[in-house]
Amino acid sequence: MRKLLFLCLVVLFLSCESATDKMEAALSYGELSNAETLLSDISGSEKYRYGSRLIDEYLAIGNVDKAIYVFNYLTPHCSMYEIKYSNLYSTATYTQENAKKIYNALLDEERYDECWNFHPLSYETESYPGNAPDYFSYMSDVIVHMCARGQYDEARRFMMQKRVWFLNNVDNNEWGHEYKECSYSVVCDKLENVYNSLIE
Repeated sequence: MRKLLFLCLVVLFLSCESATDKMEAALSYGELSNAETLLSDISGSEKYRYGSRLIDEYLAIGNVDKAIYVFNYLTPHCSMYEIKYSNLYSTATYTQENAKKIYNALLDEERYDECWNFHPLSYETESYPGNAPDYFSYMSDVIVHMCARGQYDEARRFMMQKRVWFLNNVDNNEWGHEYKECSYSVVCDKLENVYNSLIE
């Protein structure tokens, strides 16, 4: 009888635990799948706090895909354009901080094409010529990363393949004339300078 009473008290105690208490326990014990499930029961600023912690945990064990899953599907976030409006979007800071972490993790895993999805944008439409400085920044990050690893040939191939973005989205865009400093020929020279500075 005493065992049954004790068991009932334990069950009652566990059922009274808050969602954040359960989340703390799951994270402490490395039960990350359980933490994912528990995250849906948490709301408000705590959702972002625990979402960030769960992303950190997944990145710490090298599971970038799970970190992306938490970011994209389990926590509300704004776009890579909206992150610059922290006074308008409550999710801007969360988005900015975690997108940067994921961006860096993707660089480390050499998943270079995916990095662009987590890079801040100046304008909402990704292909708008006003995003050319952002795309240049992304390309420079990848080239620097590759060269730091001695992947000079890969960096050159990446540069040759990706620079067509400027031809398509600046030179051949109806608004491209407003961004002459980001024309294909100008950016190609700038990218060459970045590359050459790293191989000398």
